[in-house]
Amino acid sequence: MLKFKLVILFTLIGVLEAAGQASEHCAAVAKLSAGNGLPAGSLVIVGGGLEQDNAHVFNRMIELAGGADNATFAVIPSASGVAVQSFVSFRNELISYGVKPGNIHLIKIAVVDDDSTTDADESTWRDKGNNESYAEIIRKCSCVWFTGGDQLRTTKALYRADGSCTPVLEAVWQVFLNGGVIGGTSAGAAIMSDPMIGAGNSIGALNHGVISGVSGDDFDDNQGVLVARGLGFFPLGMVDQHFEARSRIGRFIITLLHYRDKVSLGFGIDENTALIYVGKTKKLEVAGVSGVTMINTANSRYITGKDLPEINNLLISYLEDGDTYDLVSNSIVPEKGKTLIAGNEKYNIADPLQTSMILGSAETFRHSLTDNLLNNKGTSCIENLNFIGPNKAYLIRLSKTGKTRGYYNDGANSKDHYTIIDVNMDLEPVNVEYHKSHKH
Repeated sequence: MLKFKLVILFTLIGVLEAAGQASEHCAAVAKLSAGNGLPAGSLVIVGGGLEQDNAHVFNRMIELAGGADNATFAVIPSASGVAVQSFVSFRNELISYGVKPGNIHLIKIAVVDDDSTTDADESTWRDKGNNESYAEIIRKCSCVWFTGGDQLRTTKALYRADGSCTPVLEAVWQVFLNGGVIGGTSAGAAIMSDPMIGAGNSIGALNHGVISGVSGDDFDDNQGVLVARGLGFFPLGMVDQHFEARSRIGRFIITLLHYRDKVSLGFGIDENTALIYVGKTKKLEVAGVSGVTMINTANSRYITGKDLPEINNLLISYLEDGDTYDLVSNSIVPEKGKTLIAGNEKYNIADPLQTSMILGSAETFRHSLTDNLLNNKGTSCIENLNFIGPNKAYLIRLSKTGKTRGYYNDGANSKDHYTIIDVNMDLEPVNVEYHKSHKH
């Protein structure tokens, strides 16, 4: 077991304080803030794009919810623009894994009409968060699932205009605190944080920082990163989703640094991958086809006041299917069968060729962190120029330190599976001048 210094107590206290202040009218959250230790329930937080054949995620969620014979699901499609379609799709997936059809309940909360239904206008469901009968159904379920879509729709539907919790949201919190499971994908993952990321991309965030207090209806992703109030179930920091596929590390770093006085940990979850919090065992688990990038800002330096901020001393770790994080010992535990990379590197390249880390393909940041740095004995540091304007760029540096560790094994799909611990990351703003290399 490898020590991973996360300042977990600081993070937990900060998040619980934020949740308690933001949700002071929610009795369940008040109980959590006043209590000792971590919540008893479990969270299945999927980074989007959950495929039906992802057996590890589905089986683990159903197991935590009581097993296929006993698990009961309440599905809240509030984020979706096709609420009924989203419910039917997820219901069919659960049934394929043995969940009884009668144990899967649609909670009719939505803000957009589903044009696939001709006998109902789902936009009239927007006030159903106050429906006591739905709250009663939820309290009897062992798992509550939030679909993808627009996370701001969910928070609008589950918080009242005065900021207090609706009966449905109170019921969801009660399920979680009583040991049940809360899960969600894409937008259903974003709501797990409070504050939560509502919109934005990495370029906009690095250029313009955090934006709050706007509705999000007309928000341009290039304006910055939109942050709003979330539901706050995740007790250990913030989460972001579609992480690698949409190159979101830049926006996530800026968000975490904006709230660094309260939150020091971030978990960027890839598509078709779940970060699973298990309150009973006090562990985080990773399940799925890709990974989770962990960002620790506890000892970072954030220099603002210039055209672009300078950022130093971020700690980056990366976990994949089967890896766990033990909250008691503050340790990352690689999946059984992974071997230490140091001394067994596959590559020996002094200056590996790379593309942009914040604008590249879905594999770019992972590839830089794994093959180009940890599994490469030819270098202890890689640098990467990332343009965010015609003459502006960030020089991003990933460095091995004395505490950096990497583990891997060869997967059945011929893809190396990695665990990366404590890589140092710096982002240095630079101005770029262009000169022709040849005269014509």
